[in-house]
Amino acid sequence: MPGKTISSVDERGRILIPQSIRDALNLKSGEKVILELEKNHAVRIEPAREKALLHLSILLADSPGSLANAAVALAKTGVDLVSTQSHSSRRGEAAVWEVECNPGKATMEQIKSALGKANAKVLSSEWE
Repeated sequence: MPGKTISSVDERGRILIPQSIRDALNLKSGEKVILELEKNHAVRIEPAREKALLHLSILLADSPGSLANAAVALAKTGVDLVSTQSHSSRRGEAAVWEVECNPGKATMEQIKSALGKANAKVLSSEWE
């Protein structure tokens, strides 16, 4: 197993994972990884290949609590969030939440229904 190594952050915020670490993790070009910030400010990297991930693009209100309500709705259906990112599409009106998740046993109909009850809507879904 490789020890510590130094890498740098480029102007776009990307970090090169050294070949010795990619080899140890058996990472191939284009594969997804999970990054986790630990309490001691260390970053843990692990392959995200254990399960196929579902990518959801979700439209919700751009108001306090909207994203939390949608997250709770997904949690209640058993959806396991792997990574998320949100941004306002129309400030003060609408936001888009990009989600990579493992839906578990939840069907798309169940996910859409749960999000609908939380005043959110699936814009698109795609397996990765």
